[in-house]
Amino acid sequence: MQINIADNILDTGWKDFTPSESPFLSYEFFLALEESHVVGNSSGWQPIYIEEPGNSLLYTFAKNHSYGEYIFDWDWANFYQQQGIQYYPKLTSMIPFTSATTPHFLSSTSDGVMAKYEEIYQKNNFSSSHFLFITESEREYFKSKDYLIRDSFQYHFYNKNYESFDGFLQDLKPKKAKQIRKERRFSEGITFNRFTGDKLSPRHAVEMFQFYHATIKKKNAIAYLNEDFFLMIFDKLRHNIVYVQASKNDEAIAGAFYFFSSSCLYGRYWGTTEDIKNLHFELCYYQGIEFCIENKINDFEAGAQGEHKIARGFRPVKTFSAHKMKIPVIHGAIENYISEERASINQLFPLLESKLPFR
Repeated sequence: MQINIADNILDTGWKDFTPSESPFLSYEFFLALEESHVVGNSSGWQPIYIEEPGNSLLYTFAKNHSYGEYIFDWDWANFYQQQGIQYYPKLTSMIPFTSATTPHFLSSTSDGVMAKYEEIYQKNNFSSSHFLFITESEREYFKSKDYLIRDSFQYHFYNKNYESFDGFLQDLKPKKAKQIRKERRFSEGITFNRFTGDKLSPRHAVEMFQFYHATIKKKNAIAYLNEDFFLMIFDKLRHNIVYVQASKNDEAIAGAFYFFSSSCLYGRYWGTTEDIKNLHFELCYYQGIEFCIENKINDFEAGAQGEHKIARGFRPVKTFSAHKMKIPVIHGAIENYISEERASINQLFPLLESKLPFR
């Protein structure tokens, strides 16, 4: 059995695999990550591709930090430090900077590919192995490989074949629907436009990058993405991107962009140059819901955190990840941590669901 290992996508047979519906598993998406240098040596995300030609390809990253993952393991890193043990580097398989559930193997899982992955993991100084936002079938597969399955959650909107946004509002309790209608009212001169496909332009990419960067700066956060990345994906993935632009007196003041497939919309980033009440809700939630309804898209993944999403029609949904620690005693300690965390989430879920705004 031939197994190939590469550190860049150009040296893989990625293009030979049947394209996934997920835009994040497209060749163009991973190529943009690499060519814009948002992943690579200097970023702390070093790609490793393990491929059984024509059968399966596994993507993972050697990481020297935990940024951009959305499944938080800072407590684990601190625990390692307290024990005088290095937590980094580690192996993490996920779509970089993206809290979306996707397969981690192209085409199919492969024991041959996984055996090579395990060899790389064991022979190098990786403290641990992580597969984030795994699919349902992968949960059972990783369990069989002695991985711990960790529960997390995020918020999704489900389109019940609504004919219009008003149809969605009619499914809500009157008080909640009234509040959303109020939140969607803006002063005269503020307009919203959605651009996708051939209507997207490099100007939109630059605008969105500037809005994204403004938000990052305001929050004193880390800018994972750069302008080159936005320009590349707005070109190569324009049929899987929708950019929502807010204008004030015909001047762009804010934007949000999403990826989408035929079945799912993925909220990603937003930003604004003006602090306008409810603008975030409109760009990041209501425009996305409206886009789903108009395009018959079933699921809108709005990402983790933000209990305020519940009042706007988003349901708590569990997500899962798989973890293995190289040192057995630490693996056991992390197993206890995960078990306690799962119990807390299971207690929280009924409370969150009780707050849903539906009739």
